[in-house]
Amino acid sequence: MNGIVAAFAATGLYYVGFAIFKLAADRMEPVRANRLPHMVWVILTNWIFLAGLALVLGGLGLQILALTKLSLGIAVPIFMSGVLPLLVIAMIFFGDRLTPREWLSLALIGTAVGLLTLSVGRPPPIEAVDVPTWKMAVVVVPAIVVPLLINMFGDHRPDGRHARPVTGIAYGLSSGFPVGTAELAIKGWSDSSSQGLGVLSTPYPYVTVAAAALGFGIMVAGFQRCRVSIVAAVMTVAAKSYLLVMGAFMYAEPWPSDTSHFAMRMGALALAALAVAQFPRHRPLGEGPVPAPEAVPPVQDVFGSRIPRPRAPLAPLAEPPLAAPHPPPQTPTPTPYRGDPLGRGPYGHYDSGNPTENDQR
Repeated sequence: MNGIVAAFAATGLYYVGFAIFKLAADRMEPVRANRLPHMVWVILTNWIFLAGLALVLGGLGLQILALTKLSLGIAVPIFMSGVLPLLVIAMIFFGDRLTPREWLSLALIGTAVGLLTLSVGRPPPIEAVDVPTWKMAVVVVPAIVVPLLINMFGDHRPDGRHARPVTGIAYGLSSGFPVGTAELAIKGWSDSSSQGLGVLSTPYPYVTVAAAALGFGIMVAGFQRCRVSIVAAVMTVAAKSYLLVMGAFMYAEPWPSDTSHFAMRMGALALAALAVAQFPRHRPLGEGPVPAPEAVPPVQDVFGSRIPRPRAPLAPLAEPPLAAPHPPPQTPTPTPYRGDPLGRGPYGHYDSGNPTENDQR
């Protein structure tokens, strides 16, 4: 199979699989990385997720085939292009709606993909490279350990009645770097001189499985809480940028030597970083809390009813208290001070010039 065809086919399988991950995320109980065994059990026992995983594994096989024939400079723009059909799927099937600022970020991502494509130039031939252990450790360990610790010790969406829902940037970054690490291992897998089962003696299959499992788990948690278009777009930018930059470091794949192609590649990476940086971190205040998805009747939903997510519902408006009835007016009781405009009381008061009994004393 042609390498470019294999790359496009791998990308298509990947993002259709990610869309199925979203269907699975809406139909499983909430998962959190600080409850890792529970998270693994819930995800791996969901048959919808396993169906999506089968497609993603098919894309994995095609990606290995593509990277045996293509350099990273050619393959990465093809892999990044898959976010566009996923965006269409998210809007049509999942009802995602974006703000103008989010549309601007996606436009910057599209421009970055175009610049990456133009920066290819004349890539060098593919050569197998033996990666030293220290290089692999420098690239792999931070990309796996840091997202795992972030998700285990703090959730990205604060709970509470008045908490503002997040857009999913943190989930996209936390899943993108492990996925990019898995693709780096796939690149080493495709370049390895070991054939057949001999590749099991290399670290590439094990790094691929561990990094992909972590990235997919965080992705499912993000799909439960945020819009798939935002999580998937940020994940794609983070994963492919990490693949391109660290791939040159690990596998000694040179970048364009002429000034124009080098500038376009640097400009593409800068635009991708700017797109992620200017994504809003929270949903607009005017939108209010995100409503929980309505359960779809089993007759209409072949995948089973979705589990409503615990959101921050608006407090019901309290009925205004009824005003207490005004008591009827009462006639004041006559007192000795009635008719005393100065309020001096009976002492020292003269009536018609005659002193009172107390004054006579």
